[in-house]
Amino acid sequence: MAEEDVTARPPRLTARARFGHFNTMLVFIMLYLACCALNYGYDVGTFSGVQAMQSFQREFGVYNPATGLWALPGWLSSVMTATPFFGKAIGCIGAGWIAERWGRKMAILGLCITSVIGAVLQVTATTAAQFTVGRIICYGMTGMAIVVVPIYQAETSPRVLRGMFGSTIQVMIVFGQLIATLIAFGTQHIPDRKGWQIPIGLQLVVPAVITALLPLLPESPRWLLSRGRRADAVLELRKLRAGKSEEAIQLEIEAIAYAHANEERGTWREVFDANNRTRTGVAILAMLGQQITGQAFPSQYGVLFYQSQGFRSQAFLFNVISNIVSITAVAITWFYVDAVGRRPVLLLGGSLMGAWLYVMGGIGTMPKDSLNVHERNLIVTSLMMFSFFYNLSWAPVSFVVVSEAAALRVKEKTNLLACVISVLTTFVTSFTVPYLINEQYANLGGKVGFIYGSTNFLMVALTWLFIPELKGRTLEEVDQLFASGAPLRHFGRLTTRTAEEVYRVEVARGKGNHAVGNEGLGEGSRGV
Repeated sequence: MAEEDVTARPPRLTARARFGHFNTMLVFIMLYLACCALNYGYDVGTFSGVQAMQSFQREFGVYNPATGLWALPGWLSSVMTATPFFGKAIGCIGAGWIAERWGRKMAILGLCITSVIGAVLQVTATTAAQFTVGRIICYGMTGMAIVVVPIYQAETSPRVLRGMFGSTIQVMIVFGQLIATLIAFGTQHIPDRKGWQIPIGLQLVVPAVITALLPLLPESPRWLLSRGRRADAVLELRKLRAGKSEEAIQLEIEAIAYAHANEERGTWREVFDANNRTRTGVAILAMLGQQITGQAFPSQYGVLFYQSQGFRSQAFLFNVISNIVSITAVAITWFYVDAVGRRPVLLLGGSLMGAWLYVMGGIGTMPKDSLNVHERNLIVTSLMMFSFFYNLSWAPVSFVVVSEAAALRVKEKTNLLACVISVLTTFVTSFTVPYLINEQYANLGGKVGFIYGSTNFLMVALTWLFIPELKGRTLEEVDQLFASGAPLRHFGRLTTRTAEEVYRVEVARGKGNHAVGNEGLGEGSRGV
């Protein structure tokens, strides 16, 4: 092939080849950001079990003479579960502003401080109001995490590891939920306040670790360049790319600097202008799909739902099993998300999520008293399989799509907008679930699967039309792809000028043959 005809799609590397791009600093960053996500997941997972404990319900609920048990009223369960998402929205806004003005590290410090304040308020609560305020503040931390962690991951990871880095956040969110459910499982029978105080109080541990290690974390070179601090950016990039040649480091700095040349942070008007509105729409769609597909149902109300289906003694155990299934699914994404791509994972995962929810809905149409043990077990299985495929697809990959799609000039604002819309969507789903499933309200029970199953199939259609394939692209290549005006669903076929330049440099250094052999450099590919 003559040199002038060379075009290259992103090389298709094996998982082993991708691991070869790690160095000590990148491993540290992945583990450090994993702790941020672990803190997020632990907080989210704690309340699902805590609100089902008799010790908690005795503290804040009412006594039901018919059952001889204490229980939270449906309205209070909705308020305690849903109103914290307003705190999450505020956290998204605050993190975007802090990350843009003072850097990514300062935003991480902010989420630690917020987490500690919220946990202290909850563990010392004597009223439902104080507990709810503590949850609202803690959820401010989760909002900050979903903004700053994906941005930092995208700006520090090599392009061949970006999908793996991006999926790490969901791995650790689910791992945090698993730890929370295990602790709740162990403390569920403690009759006094310690039964629910222990799971919540343990949330103070991770922020302390994150804060202590913060000085070791490099600042984002892209943020430093955006502030005109080129020398600092080069120093930090050397830490991130330890083992790489100085030529490769300077080439990456030049590419980033070129993207930032004569640019300042974009305005909110630019988020919606002709150049960026498509990218903004992609980011919003990804985060909307992550929540509107119904994940709040098993994650926030799983224990209560299992109890309502007659599994009162097994509900906490089912919650533990569900989280083990979920973390297994997310861990699998590490090994295929950068090889298979974003679109196939979202399309297949969304389809199977919808199918399992329809199975649950179908069984839910049968009278509860007439269900045999196999049918009741199938309801539990359906919900767990939904969680499996959710964590195999939408849960981790939506973070990856958002981190890749946003334009550099308005990255913080785009991510902020997408996350706020996601939070408001979660608020609506979390607030309405008790009214949909509880006997004293709509009493849908398992039939709620028809509602969320339908939204899953709708998201599958929207994904096919509007979610682009950006695996293996540098952030600068992504700019070229969106500027091309090509249909979003065709991005995976396109080549870019940046890809051609990188390919020629690698060939000149004797490193391009493997990529050519695996990718095939398709002849019909259109250059951008």
